[in-house]
Amino acid sequence: MKKQFLILFTVVLLIAPISTFGQKAVRVKFAKGATKAIATGSLTGYKSKAVIFLIRVKAGQTLSVEQLMSNNSTNYTSFRITSPLGEDVSDAEANCNNNKTIENTVEGDYRIEVTECTKADAWSGSFKIKFTVK
Repeated sequence: MKKQFLILFTVVLLIAPISTFGQKAVRVKFAKGATKAIATGSLTGYKSKAVIFLIRVKAGQTLSVEQLMSNNSTNYTSFRITSPLGEDVSDAEANCNNNKTIENTVEGDYRIEVTECTKADAWSGSFKIKFTVK
């Protein structure tokens, strides 16, 4: 019985990351010496899959993630940010949560999942995100 449980537990551990993190992520790259980078993506409604970005930072840096919008845009996004330790550091607020600064980062890859904000009107189209690391 213990052996069957151990095998089942191992299979669950192997499958869980695939189902949770199975989507392809886009690596955010900075030009040499730059502290800012712009990335784009597109969403097709509330039920579309999240667009996932990975950004590598060093320990003690400040990471800012901000949606760039034109004055008349209503294409609001929400961010879910996961630290290299697997912790949700989004600190979601009551609004669309499309502007976040994380101070004193830990070293490694931060995962930013961008989805359409469900607190705003539905939309389909593209978005721009500005990443700043200092």
